[in-house]
This record gives sequence, C-alpha cells and structure tokens, in this order.
Amino acid sequence: MERLPGWLSVREAASRLEVAPEHVYELIAAGRLEAVQPGRELLVRSDSVWHRTHVVRPQAGRPWSPRMAWAVMWQMSGLRPTWLSSSEQVRAQRYVRRPPEQWPRLLSARAQKHEALMLPAALKKLLNRKAVCVGGLEAGVAHGAQLVSDENHRRELYVSPKIFDELRGARGIRWNSEAPNVTFRVVPGPIVDQVTLPDIAPPAVAAADLLDTGDERSTQAAKELLRRAAILRR
Repeated sequence: MERLPGWLSVREAASRLEVAPEHVYELIAAGRLEAVQPGRELLVRSDSVWHRTHVVRPQAGRPWSPRMAWAVMWQMSGLRPTWLSSSEQVRAQRYVRRPPEQWPRLLSARAQKHEALMLPAALKKLLNRKAVCVGGLEAGVAHGAQLVSDENHRRELYVSPKIFDELRGARGIRWNSEAPNVTFRVVPGPIVDQVTLPDIAPPAVAAADLLDTGDERSTQAAKELLRRAAILRR
C-alpha cells in the first residue's frame, strides 16, 4: 500500500517497474525517478514510476548520449552543434527524423532531474542568475505553445552541476518536499562546457520537456513547436 497518496515505497516501485530495489535507488540517484524522504522511509512519486513504465521504457533501444541528445535538440532548434565531429553530424541529421513519441526515451540522458520546493525569494534570486535556463511549460509558452502558464505551475530549470551543488547547501530550498514547485535538470559537465544555455530554452528543448509529461495537450504542443522549428530551418 502507498504510505501517502501519490507515493510508493522503494519495494512497491521496484515491483511496478519489475526491477530490483537496488535499481530503483540507482534511478533515483540518476534523477530518473522522483523521490522524497519525509521520515525514515524513502518514498517514490508514483507518477514518475508510471511515466517510466509507460512512456520511457516500452520502446527498445538505448537513449542517446548527452552529447548527441543536445546536438539533436540544437539542430531541431535551428542551431549548430559545433561540438560534433563530421561523422557525428551526419548521424545527428539522421536522428532528427525520429518521431517525437520516442523522445522521452532517446533524450532521457540529456540531464538529471531533481525536485525541490523553493521559497519565492530564493526562486526569484535564482532566476536572475546567469546560466540558469528556463525550460518546460514556461519555455514552451514563450515559443508560442498554446498552453496556460501561471504562477502555480512547476518551474523547470536547466542548470550546470556547479550551480546545482551551490543550491544543495542554499537556504530557502527544501529537497525532501512532497509538493515540489521546481524541477532542476542538471546538464552534464562536458555539455555545459560546449553549450551556452540561453535564458529561455530553445524550442526543441522545451518540446522535449513537454513530451516528458506524457499528457495529450503537452504532447500536441510539443509537436507544434517542432513543426514550427522545422519550417524556420527550411
């Protein structure tokens, strides 16, 4: 039984995913599953287990490396992935043709996900920092997605490992919250050295975030963003 509505024990999550409990801990550490520890027991968000079971895992094949994932998103946004070799650029051009339905799996290694509850003052201060990139719903709306963004939606922010480490010890942030209002996507260090993240994530990055949700409205909005980006690239 769930300890709290919407949360599972590690063993329950392992059972639903059909993996060993040790693998659940690995997925949590990698940011692939959302978890909190309000007391002695670690709890896993049931929505993230469902998403991994029904969206990420069903399709065969390995996710793209962070290097290739960002290259594909860059190309889809009309940007040039200068960090790729000639042979890698050819491969990335081929990958661009993959259907959006496969993106949650193929792009799952682009960043590690971590959830937190941030006080308004701390969040405002963070948003004013350089190298903090707004993604998700907010970025989608900024690029014309027909979705509603309000003050109560969960913010999605791309940050470097350095900034994330600083946030780990900062005030005004609660990491083991049952009601997080921020999703941090920590971009791997080697990618941070190559990619200059803008204040608002490029269209294809926003689309990838929307596709991760798995709901119909976000999926359709993501596909429209990608369609518009494709027209601009012509």
